[in-house]
Amino acid sequence: MSQWLADITTVKQLDHFLSLMWRGYADGQLNDVEVQELTGGASLRRSMLLEAREKRMPPARTYFPQRPKSEQSRHQAASGARCPIRWARKRRLGDMAALPPFVRDRFTEGERAVLYIVASDCRQHGSCSSSVKEIGDRAGVGVTTVRNALRRARRLGLLTVTERPQWRAKHLPNLVKIVCQRWLAWLQKFRPNLGLKFYPIAFKKPASSGTFGDKRRSGQPSYSRTGGPSGRFQRFARRKPPSG
Repeated sequence: MSQWLADITTVKQLDHFLSLMWRGYADGQLNDVEVQELTGGASLRRSMLLEAREKRMPPARTYFPQRPKSEQSRHQAASGARCPIRWARKRRLGDMAALPPFVRDRFTEGERAVLYIVASDCRQHGSCSSSVKEIGDRAGVGVTTVRNALRRARRLGLLTVTERPQWRAKHLPNLVKIVCQRWLAWLQKFRPNLGLKFYPIAFKKPASSGTFGDKRRSGQPSYSRTGGPSGRFQRFARRKPPSG
């Protein structure tokens, strides 16, 4: 019973527990001492839940350590020091117009950077199978921004998110696919090189050395003789002398 009290997280659950306790006492399953102990524990648990509700904190549990509440506000915590590299990456990708104009204003700059990564993977591989952490690192944002962007785009009908659970194993990353035809048309018409020029390093194609492996320019194998007889299976055949 004491473990049940520790698992209760709402006042409604506590009232249901007390009703079951009094029903068990009426049926003779509990004695006076047990009812008195459970009543005291329930009153203590109720005070803890009400205190957590007033302070807007998650209810305290006996088997989880309580996290101290920060004295900073959300604005102060959000305006702290940032990584300049990730910040510049987010600003650059968020301004690259990967979204069509009719939905661009519905997303923040960080969310537009996330959808740029998604659109780039969908353009190259047909879908985006990266995890939330990987998308956030590539876009220069946090995992919360990635989840908000995918949730809002899914609600607007821009993409679909398919879960890939595994039995007795860690679930695979979700599979994200673009289903909005207007977005696909925008990417095909205005962003034909999306994702292909993402990295700033330029790779030059090496000059040809003039060798073509085991074949020559004409497609003939390099080991075949030029003056030999015609035919595919006559590599070592001797030429017959002319008659007459």
